[in-house]
Amino acid sequence: MNSAPLFLALRYLRPTRSFISVITVISMLGVMLGVGVLVFVMSVFSGWQREFRQMLIGFEPHAMVQPMNSRDDAPQSPDWRELRKTLAARPEVVSAVPVAEGVVVVENEGNLQGVSVIGMADEADNGLLQKLRKHLKEGKFDLQGDSIVLSDKFARDIGAKIGDTLVVHAADSVNQFIRQVREIPEDTEEKKRAEALDNVTVLSKDLTLVATLRADTAGLRGYVPLHIAQEFFNLESNVSGIELELKDPDNAEPLMDAIYRSGAIPETWGWRTWMQEHGMMLESVENQRTMMWFLLLFIMLVAAICVMNTTITVTVKKRREIGILTALGTRAWQIIAIFVSQAGIVALFGVVAGLGGGFFFLSIRNNLRDLISKLTGRDIFPQDIYFLSSIPAHTNLGDLLTICTTAVALCLMAALVPAWFAARVDPAVALRDGG
Repeated sequence: MNSAPLFLALRYLRPTRSFISVITVISMLGVMLGVGVLVFVMSVFSGWQREFRQMLIGFEPHAMVQPMNSRDDAPQSPDWRELRKTLAARPEVVSAVPVAEGVVVVENEGNLQGVSVIGMADEADNGLLQKLRKHLKEGKFDLQGDSIVLSDKFARDIGAKIGDTLVVHAADSVNQFIRQVREIPEDTEEKKRAEALDNVTVLSKDLTLVATLRADTAGLRGYVPLHIAQEFFNLESNVSGIELELKDPDNAEPLMDAIYRSGAIPETWGWRTWMQEHGMMLESVENQRTMMWFLLLFIMLVAAICVMNTTITVTVKKRREIGILTALGTRAWQIIAIFVSQAGIVALFGVVAGLGGGFFFLSIRNNLRDLISKLTGRDIFPQDIYFLSSIPAHTNLGDLLTICTTAVALCLMAALVPAWFAARVDPAVALRDGG
């Protein structure tokens, strides 16, 4: 009798040309849709989160040690060279490189655009330089002369090619120029106005574009030699900070905290990591992933309600059979097991079909994106926002187990209520009504 509930559940699921078969198929399709969509969306979000982290690690400084008074107009600590030696000797640190960072305005054939740049020396032990060279698209990454390296997107926006000479202006100097021009009264005589404008200067240098980096993997930042950046940002012989490449960048924060607590970093200096720099973006991706999980869970709830409706319909249609089974001595838990088993079978078939559908659409996700973009005329995964040329995907086993378990559990709980009411039916009433 122990196998009787499963036998009857399979018997009730046999395809027949009846309303019950139709709603059973609809319930199975609902579970399939819920599981498939969750698998697809969670895999894409996990892949994007993973690729974004790897991309940041691949071009962002793992950590930056900076003087607290890092403003351009404030005096800086003169001991950065000794600090660099101390940090470079740490076992957690791969390389320690002095850098100068800020914003410049690049001009080419009348096109002006601002860009964030990092100035650094072209040294053999420069870990940041070595990993940036992996993103080289064209040219040679050379920071020894009057050169500049830009992203391919930025170079394309200003119409620059390898070998072009670009006029690079210090952003602070441009802002000061604008302020000085505005201070000249409009009613000033033309001659005096021209003399006043002659006294207004902008710090500019002609730099040669020697290389471009892939914007989708290395971001939009530019790179110049250290001495040029020091001149642009009024640092003289000082630096904006010391960039550190770590052996374990995924644990950058605890590593830097340990280094700071050890006294290797003076109290007048602070530090930040790549995770802190992009923490809001990383947190936003995680929050979106969690929110999407809860929103898509409603599809699963609708599927569970469909399973409940199927169970209610079956229990009503099989009321006479239930009465006969009860009269023959079948216990209430066995009646419940029949219909819960039926819901479980529907859920399992839906889960398997949903997994297959989800993985199928994951395999053609980029083709699907291109098709949608072609039909709608809109890019649904723009590279300038996500910095990735293709839609990433990574499926976690934990996510799969959670999705499948949730789907089956919801269907079983949905079927439990009508099954419980069916098991409480009076045999005499059921036989009379069913007859």
